[in-house]
Amino acid sequence: MEWWFYTGIAAASYMFVVIYLHLRHPEKHLNWGNIELSDVDFPPTFSWGVATASHQIEGNNHNNWTQFEVSQNLEISGLTCDHWSRWKTDFDLVENLGVGHYRFSLEWSRLEPEEGEWDQGAIEQYSMMIDNLIERKIEPMVTLHHFSHPVWFEAKGGFAKAENIDYWVRFSEKMFSVLGWKVKWWCTINEPAVFASMGYVLGEFPPGKRSFGLTRSVSLNLMRAHARCYRALKSLPGGEDAQIGLVKNINIFDPYRRWNLLHWIQAKLLDEMFNQCWLRSLRTGKFRPPSSIFSRKIDGLRGSSDFIGVNYYTHLLTTPFMPTTVEIDPLKRPWEERTDFRYPMYAEGLRRSFDMVNSLNLPIIVTENGVADDDDDMRPEHIRRHLWITSQAIRDGLDIRGFYHWSLMDNFEWAEGYTQRFGLYHVDYQTQERTLKDSGKLYAEYIAKSKMPQVVVLAGGLGSRLGGMTKATPKSLIEVDGKPILSHILDWAHGQGCKDALILIGHLGEKFDGFSHRGMNLQFVKENQPLGTGGAIWNARQYLADEFILLWGDDYHPIDYKRLVKHHRDNRQRLTMTVIESHDTQNLQHAENRVIAYSKSKIDENFNGYEAGTSVVQKSVVESCGHTGSWSWEETVYPQLSGQIHAYIDETKFWDMGTPDRLAKLEKFLKRNRS
Repeated sequence: MEWWFYTGIAAASYMFVVIYLHLRHPEKHLNWGNIELSDVDFPPTFSWGVATASHQIEGNNHNNWTQFEVSQNLEISGLTCDHWSRWKTDFDLVENLGVGHYRFSLEWSRLEPEEGEWDQGAIEQYSMMIDNLIERKIEPMVTLHHFSHPVWFEAKGGFAKAENIDYWVRFSEKMFSVLGWKVKWWCTINEPAVFASMGYVLGEFPPGKRSFGLTRSVSLNLMRAHARCYRALKSLPGGEDAQIGLVKNINIFDPYRRWNLLHWIQAKLLDEMFNQCWLRSLRTGKFRPPSSIFSRKIDGLRGSSDFIGVNYYTHLLTTPFMPTTVEIDPLKRPWEERTDFRYPMYAEGLRRSFDMVNSLNLPIIVTENGVADDDDDMRPEHIRRHLWITSQAIRDGLDIRGFYHWSLMDNFEWAEGYTQRFGLYHVDYQTQERTLKDSGKLYAEYIAKSKMPQVVVLAGGLGSRLGGMTKATPKSLIEVDGKPILSHILDWAHGQGCKDALILIGHLGEKFDGFSHRGMNLQFVKENQPLGTGGAIWNARQYLADEFILLWGDDYHPIDYKRLVKHHRDNRQRLTMTVIESHDTQNLQHAENRVIAYSKSKIDENFNGYEAGTSVVQKSVVESCGHTGSWSWEETVYPQLSGQIHAYIDETKFWDMGTPDRLAKLEKFLKRNRS
């Protein structure tokens, strides 16, 4: 045959492969100008957080990194943010953002500065820090290895030698034995692929070597260490209740020229080495280190994560001639904007990262996402885009449990020193002054909008229609299906994402002695004498949040709080009342989404709805309508605000246990649901 025939076959095959790759692996780019970025929706139980790492903020460390800084003539970390001395005021910064979660790492070199010698003072300080976070209702997430470790461990060869894994597992067990009973979330190793590639391929991290052989050994030992750590901590007291996971940085690799097969090959090779081999090992228990031909079985690796932490920043455009130094700007698309770190902002890659790790069938937590932006002009848009991407992924059914912004404040950025600023707070390194940036205010606004309000329960009322059982016992403490109805009410509120409850216990407050609820922060307010429903709320006004969900302590109403609160906030109401139209009796009239008449005793032929027992209230309503003494909330506030109360129509059945017959129906309902 003629040469042109074979050339044609080769060209056709080439084009077929390229077209297949192009269609099978699209590089998605969105027209952000046409997207309503405020259209986000997060579950009430979504974990909002910020993240830091010990070496980057604590200051005055002595570890493999400080040693590397001197040997490579890099910028010295020194005092960094002086967090080790300023942690209490820094936790004020965390609290001011409104986040409920904080991820940080334990500095191994502080805790075990010499082999086998533990610094009890450092252990106690970390313990105090965790206690302080918990007191602030901020849940700690602890990272056991975030790039830094003791000099003595590095001198032994670090993770390049398999026998050294024992030292790190011993350290992890020690920390879990001390802190495990009060810390639920644990990250084993942060970004093992980054640690291996930057330290042993590019030489930009300690120990600054360039060896594919060492890279393979370190990578293999990191996954061995993760598996051993997971199994060891799970076997310790409290281990079964802990959530332990690996944190994986996802770099999206795309061919620079999508018609060039060589660029595709490079993208696929890098994706395999940096992403796929690590993730696949968690599913199979077999790990093929980067640049290796064969896989190695690792005992305990399969299923060794309760969640997968995703750190995402950008995508990289690949060619066969990519630079092996970070000093050369990475390639970007013409329409993409460079961050201060010189890589492009590519929020679409976060969704691709979610899709990549979704095959693990594990809950996903964004353990890091942020941007280097010195003047804070890019970060607000970066936050909007990445939170929109996250919200859309949740809507599509992906199990994403939380989002931790990197970072709480500007800090020491490893080999780049102090040149890159990732913080929601600006740090003046000369004065150590922290200043909230506009991006920090924006992030706090997202959290506030998604946060469920305080729950206020009127729990002190007695009930004459229930006979002797409520003669001296508040109705909310009457047992239904094995526990007080108040517990059922709080169970539902907690399941809806509420964390704080104010319980108004009337003048028989001693009846509530010893009452608690796992998962809810309870505060009780007692009355010196009976004050009625309105008087009870007025009596507790100093403890009321600016916005709260008002519940009756003898009504069980399993309504979707999130929809109700969103409706209340979207319509900017002072008082939103849930109204059910299909109830067997009616006690109010509503028209055009407004409650215009209400009566507890007098039935009007124009009544067309019933108060279903769940309302969202602004504290200003209490302040403007309330007064000292005994008075009824319903008979005072509702007439005063006639025509101003927003009616939220919802047909979710509610259960009033006011009579023996209704109590029996509620018992039957709860038993049926439990079974």
